[in-house]
Amino acid sequence: MKEKPLIINNIFVNIQKYFFNFYYCMSAPFYTVKDVPAQDFIHAYAEYLKKNNKIKIPEWASIVKTGLGKEISPIDQDWMYVRAAALARKIYVRGHWGVGNLTHMFGSVNDNGKHESGSGKVIRYLFQQLEQIKVLKKDNKSLLKKGSRIVTKEGQQDLNRIATQVALAARK
Repeated sequence: MKEKPLIINNIFVNIQKYFFNFYYCMSAPFYTVKDVPAQDFIHAYAEYLKKNNKIKIPEWASIVKTGLGKEISPIDQDWMYVRAAALARKIYVRGHWGVGNLTHMFGSVNDNGKHESGSGKVIRYLFQQLEQIKVLKKDNKSLLKKGSRIVTKEGQQDLNRIATQVALAARK
């Protein structure tokens, strides 16, 4: 007689593991950055960065423009935290962004319809700050986009934790 009971036991063990994992996932809700609205997540993550002093604001932040198409510096005092949160979210959603791509993304349209680039120094500085707190890292293994940024495992856990808090607050 062949060992059919062993196969049946393995099937039951796999079914038990599946239901245990399903129950565990249902009992502890988990959301990612992609599951929550961008505006809510960016606001919550900017507040987290500010409250925990994760990013140092340089002296030049109050006088710098955020792009070529701008005339004055931002009015909001916390604009650097908001920009850092937006950068972290953008790289989480679609990794392998570089400074050049993001200057285009954060640029603006001038009066004559020409698209002006955003500030590269601000993006480079925020990349360095996010790398220091281990949210982002340079990806030197990629064949196509060497030196582009990706989210680290610690950063992904951090961002998902904030996203879960945002989603649970929205459910209430």
